[in-house]
Order: sequence, then C-alpha cells, then structure tokens
Amino acid sequence: MIKKYPMYTRFMLFLLFPLLIVAISLHQEAKKSLPQIQGIKVVAGLQNEVEIIRSQHGVPFISAKSDLDAFFSLGYLHAQDRLWQMEYRRRLGKGELSEILGEKALATDQLMRTLGLYRAAEQAFTSLSDPDKTVLNVYADGVNAFLNDCNRLPLEFLILGFKPKKWTPQDSLLQVKLMALNLDGNYNDELNFALLVKELGYDKASELMVGYPKDGLRVTGISNEVTQQNLYVFLEHDKKIRDQFHWSKEGLGSNAWVVSGEHTVNGRPILANDPHLFNEIPSNWYLASLSGGQLDVSGATLPGLPMVIIGHNNYLSWGNTSLSADVQDLYFERLNPLDENQYEVDGIWQKMELREEIINVKSKFPSDLTEKIPPVKWTVRSTRNGPVLSDVVGRFSEPFSLKWTALQEKDTSFSSFLKINYARDWQQFRMALQDHVSPVLNFVYADVDGNIGYTAAGKLPIRANGNGRLPVAGWNSAFNWQSFVPFDKMPYVLNPESGIVVSANNKIHQDDYPYVVSNSWAPPYRAERILEVIETKIQSNVKLTVQDFIDLQSDTYSLQAKQMLPFLNTLSPTTPREAEALALFSAWDGELAADSEAALTYQVWLRRFNSLILKDDLKGELVHVERSDKLQSLLNVVHAVFIDKVVNQKDHQYAWCDQLHTEQVESCEALALIALDAALDEIDRAGAKGKGWGSIHKAKYPHPVFSNVQFLDRIFDREVESGGDGFTVNMGAWIYSEEDEYSQVFGPSYRQVIELGDWTSGGFISNTGQSGNILSEYYDDLLSIYNEMQLLPMTRKQLSNGQGGETLYLKPAKIKENSVGNE
Repeated sequence: MIKKYPMYTRFMLFLLFPLLIVAISLHQEAKKSLPQIQGIKVVAGLQNEVEIIRSQHGVPFISAKSDLDAFFSLGYLHAQDRLWQMEYRRRLGKGELSEILGEKALATDQLMRTLGLYRAAEQAFTSLSDPDKTVLNVYADGVNAFLNDCNRLPLEFLILGFKPKKWTPQDSLLQVKLMALNLDGNYNDELNFALLVKELGYDKASELMVGYPKDGLRVTGISNEVTQQNLYVFLEHDKKIRDQFHWSKEGLGSNAWVVSGEHTVNGRPILANDPHLFNEIPSNWYLASLSGGQLDVSGATLPGLPMVIIGHNNYLSWGNTSLSADVQDLYFERLNPLDENQYEVDGIWQKMELREEIINVKSKFPSDLTEKIPPVKWTVRSTRNGPVLSDVVGRFSEPFSLKWTALQEKDTSFSSFLKINYARDWQQFRMALQDHVSPVLNFVYADVDGNIGYTAAGKLPIRANGNGRLPVAGWNSAFNWQSFVPFDKMPYVLNPESGIVVSANNKIHQDDYPYVVSNSWAPPYRAERILEVIETKIQSNVKLTVQDFIDLQSDTYSLQAKQMLPFLNTLSPTTPREAEALALFSAWDGELAADSEAALTYQVWLRRFNSLILKDDLKGELVHVERSDKLQSLLNVVHAVFIDKVVNQKDHQYAWCDQLHTEQVESCEALALIALDAALDEIDRAGAKGKGWGSIHKAKYPHPVFSNVQFLDRIFDREVESGGDGFTVNMGAWIYSEEDEYSQVFGPSYRQVIELGDWTSGGFISNTGQSGNILSEYYDDLLSIYNEMQLLPMTRKQLSNGQGGETLYLKPAKIKENSVGNE
C-alpha cells in the first residue's frame, strides 16, 4: 500500500495520525474538567456533612442539616455545572466582556457600564438584612470552594485563555439586575413608538402597536430631524449588541395557570408554569431540590442565586410570568450650549454626575503576538433622571437619559425571592412580595389548604404627567415620578369564584384601574386558549388531571390563525397553485404542528401579508440607512392583533391595504393573493413544498459566545424541529431575519406542573440540560425529553423508584475521614 499510494500514506502518517493523537489527548485532558458527582469530597466552609443525590439526568437533591449548608452546597453545584455561564453573565453585567472577547464586545461593555448594573447591585447589598447577607456570603463561599478545588476548568476558559475570579455576594445580586433588564427593559418600546409616530402619525402608530391607546400624551420630544436620526442610530446600535449576544426582549413572556380542587380529579389545586425566554445553551435554569433545617424546596434555580425562583415547598407552590410593566422612562435632556456636562432643570443649569470607567480590551488573536490594545477610558454621565443612555452611540445635542426602578438605591428584590421559599400560606407569600422591586412579575399561587391566587409584585411608578409611552422633557419637573403604586393597590385575587387563574402576559386589570401598568401587553391568544381548554372541560363535567395540564402546555392550536381562516376562505384563487394552497387552509383547523404543511404555508403567508400591508407606510428615507433598516425590520415582526383588525374590521381595510404609491385602490383580498404567491415562491426556493412547519421552523439553542464562531458553533449549539409560534400556548416565537429565517429563538425555558399535596404526581424540566460543560452527558440530554413533553421527578421520594443516579457526600474539612456518613 505504501508503494501504491505514497502520498496518501505520508498524509496519514505525518499529518492525520498526529492530529488524531493530539485531538484524543486534548479530549482526555478536557474531560478532567467534568466535576466529581459521586463519592466523598472534603470541602472547607461547611458546618456539617451534606448528601447530594443526583437523578439520572443530573438533577441534584440536597440534604443538609442546616439551611446555610444547603445554600453553600447549591453554590458548589452551580459552580460544578455552570461555572462558564456564571462567569459570562457576571462579565456581561459588569461590562467586562472585552477582557476575554476583545473589541467586538466593547459596545456591550460601554452599554453595561453606562447602565451601571453592578453599581446598582452594590447598592442593593447595603439594603439587605444581615441574615440575607449571610445567605449570599455562604452561597459565594460554596462557589469559591469549588473554584479552590477545581483542577481543570471547562473548555470555554481553555479556548479563551483566562481563569474566573472569586464569586461575591454582589455578583449574585447582579443576576437579579440582569433578570430585570431582560424582562423590564422597555426603553426600546418608547423609542420605537416615538419614531413610528413621526413616520405614521399618532393614530396609525397606535393602531399598529397594540397596547398604545389613542388617548394620552402625544408630545414625543423629537424636536428636529437630527434628533430623529440619532434615535435610529441608537436603536440600530442597540440591536447589533442584542443580536451579537442573543439578548432580546422580543418574544419574552410566560404562561402560568392554576385551578382549584373543585375542578380536579383528586380535589387538590394544580398549578402550571412555563416561562418564555431566549433560547440558549446551557439553559437559563438549573433544576434542584434543597432540604435544610427549615428549608425544603424544589424547582428552578438561577445559576448565581441561592434560592428557588419557581417551584414549591411543603406548603405551597408558585409560578411567575412577566408583567411587561412600564418601569423605564426616557427623558430628553436640554444641555447648556457652553458646557455639555450641564443640563437644565426648570430653567436652572445643573451639573451632571460624571463617572470614569476603565475598560480593558483583549488583543486580537494570537494575543501574545499582536499589538496590545490600551485600556479604553469611558465617561458615564448621569442626570437626576439617570444615566445618559444615548452616550453609548455619541454625544447628541439632545441626549436622553434613562430612569428605571432597578437603578433605585434601595432594592430588596433578593429578599422577596428568598422569603417565598419559606412562605407557608397566602399571607406570608404576599408579605414576602411586598418589598419586591424589579423585575415586576405576575405570581400565581396555590397551597395545600386548597387556596389559589394571583398577585402582581414589583415597583410601578406613579407619574405626575405622561404615561410612559413616549420620551418626555427631562428639563420639566412636571414629568417626574411622584411615588410608586402601594402594594395593597397592586392587582391581586384570592380564590376567585371561577376557581381558575390564568396569566399569560395578558392585560391584568380593568380599564378603570387608576395606575399605568403596561403599554405593551401581549396579544390575548395564549391566555384565551388556556382558558378555553380549561372551561370546555369543566363545562363537560370533566375533572382535570396533571396530564391535562401537560397536554395543555404542549398545545399548538392557534387562535390567531382561527381568526384569520374565515378571511382566507373567502379568497378566490386565480391560479392552480393558489387553489391548491387555499384548499390546504380550508381543510386546516389552525394547529401549528411541526409536521403540518398548512401551518408552514400559513406562517410564510402571514409574514408576507404583514409586510405588504406595512411596506408602503414604512418606506423610510433611503438617504438614511439606519432609518431604512430599522423600518424594514418592523416588517419582519408579525403584528398579529393589528392584522386581525385590518382584515376583520372593514373600517381599517382601506386605511392599510390600499397602497399609497399606486393610483388604483387595492383591497385586502388582492394583497392576500399577492402575499400567497410570494409565500409559495419562497417555499419552493427553500425546498419545503410538501413539508411540515418544523422543516423551516427549528428551535435553535445558541451558545452565548461560540455560536458566532465558525466551527465552534457546530460543537456547542443545538437545534430541533419545532411547532407553534409566538401566539400558541406551546410558544415557538420566531422573528424573521435573513440569517435565522423562521428559526424559533424564544420559547419555554422551563416547565412545571404541580399537584398540591401530592408532590410526586407532577414534575419539572428545563429545555436543554443541567450542565454547561460540552463534555458532560448532561449538556443536552433533556432536549429530546423536553420536546416530548415529559417531566422529571421533583421530589427525593421519586428517586427511590429507580430514577436516582450518583450520590456525592460533601464533608466539612474539620470532620475526620472516618466520620463520613457511609456507615
């Protein structure tokens, strides 16, 4: 063979084989980063021995003699399984990504330094009680105990060439601030609406952006063309940051519902929850069960925080959804023309607060051989309203600052989350939430005594003037915040007569509620569908079960499509292929199943139809690239409630379906057929004709950094075919882009179904896996189970049924070796 194929043999001997040996060696070395999950581990910082039993999918069940040891152990486990994720999020919040990623992360760091999330976390720490500070310190000790014992770091640290710093209590509080930014960040909504008002006029903009009524303040503060263009530049800059690091508010939401025992087979309340967040790997959540002296709680934890965020204890269960609250306001500031660091307050010039930040930036690869990048000096300016947010793009002549509840000096949100873990009844549950600040959330509740309830929690500003829809004049004190909505005035209900509570980011109050809560409620389809399914069963005298709740979480029936089908069925085809497509719709029930050809055709048509209706109204000005790009991006977001109104209410059809640039008057029916032809062409080009919706609608789970790196993305990212859309209970939201097309980028990040009192009948699951280590069997093992709508055991008792795995004993360093609990 050597003589016959000399070049091939040399290639094998001198190149391929050595590379293979190196690869195997690297893999074996990298596997040393996998943590110890069984046996005995001596750890400094514990008071007593802790037993940790892992399920067959890596879910830990912690048994400790004290609550502090349980929190210490959770910190240790978070570091074992999610060290890279914790380090990444810490650096994201502190504005220190450039140190490890280089110049491409500089814009993100500048934004985060300007927001000052870490400073806010430091202030929040001073607001906490001594016992709460102790919990944070003990948790940090657990994280750092693992760091001290860790011989090999996960692969991300090896590739990027750095080591993590010690964890601090402030780092934990930073995770609460990041959660608030993710769920409460509505400053983009204000800017988008202000710009739409400029393009369309207030009435048309209000029709398009459902949730923005036509009444109320109409002054946008956009006084000239330069300011208008600056806003487009800022939004484009902000979008690039969000896209680069897979961080976006679009599509976020959640479902949560609970029914009383009168409607269930076993006479006990059942509660379900599935928070919707940006898809990523590892998952946002870490499943765990903690048992200590008083603590006995199971559910979804957030790596970096020592408590269960969603779950149950021995007395009650809870879930939460985003309230979509308006807790951020933008203020245009009027500057002194002689001093850009002075701003006007009621006719008097005031000095801005100036804060100098130093951002270290990693050199380009290979960093040891390339020129060093000097540290970047960054000046953060703040007015009485908050940081000057527009500075992240440049020094505008009319800048805008951000006022936000999460930046208030006193924030005891951590304490509220922690107290919920210990609550024993409705009164204690509500008391735990009365000091909650941010993010503003809906909480659903059930307890073993048969009570069910709902309450909103978080600080909602009371404005002297305005309603939070648009930026206002920062120089006028008439637009200041006066105070916050008293907790006893926040929406809540206990034991409603219907025996049903549903929260799906829908409007939560009557029109006569005296306070502004939100200007961006989610479309009602998910909430209405949940209620429809439950009420139909009740009216049929069917008692509900845990399985009924699981089935409802898997539901991909679209009420939005149901409302559009009558319109589609009135269309008269002009070609054979139009007739074929319309026949699909006429035989379709609106189920957005992954294998449904009708669902695929409908989704592509809906995007095309949405774009056609809006395109001529949002044409923008070609001389401004940012403006044109921003308006074009709005065409890729399906404004479902708006579209429903356009086709189903005749008075809206002429205003929107008629194309402004033509002499004839176009009807919605004519546009629908044009959109159908374009959709069918698109489907043909994609090779998707005859295939199901899932063939082009795949749920993507990107790694927060390496999904942007060729080759590494194939190693770290995951994807799977998916059904549903942003309006189905089983949420599969997509926002079209040339890169991702119809990929599902948002969805349920965690699911739980809990029957109160019978903790073994339900369960929980996250969307990818327990581990963030690419070499771990727990990196993505939950993905298939999650998509099959299965739940994992939530209690230690269930592990005795053959679902248990390894057991690890954490032993305090002060106890002798022979005292370990293996007697």
